[in-house]
Amino acid sequence: MNKEINVDSAIELLKSGGNLDQIIISGLATSKVKMIDALLLAKNGCVVPDGNIVYDDDQIQYDPDFDDVTWGRPVPFKKLKQSLETDEPVNEVAEVVVKLQLKNAGMRQWLAKNEDQINLVVSGLLESMYKADKLAKP
Repeated sequence: MNKEINVDSAIELLKSGGNLDQIIISGLATSKVKMIDALLLAKNGCVVPDGNIVYDDDQIQYDPDFDDVTWGRPVPFKKLKQSLETDEPVNEVAEVVVKLQLKNAGMRQWLAKNEDQINLVVSGLLESMYKADKLAKP
């Protein structure tokens, strides 16, 4: 038989070493939960909606290995491996301008708003098409 408890009780149960087997957490979709508690709940199979997770920047520990790094776009592992095997530079990227004909006025704003995601998708699509074309020709 399932037992129903609130979010705070579930967090306390987990902190004391208990588990959430046969437990229903009431209010999980509406309760505000501290970030560290949301991680604890997630580790135990309970997902807290993003909008309900609260945190205080002052409680987040400074980590020079993470905070002092200048982050850029991630390099796919396959590309990194290839560059190590062929002495080819990883960051050598050519930019190509593609002209699009848009039939919807709102699409221009949508493209501008989602430029980074579209760039990743189109770049990946073109790379896959290029590789497929090379495989087809001996």
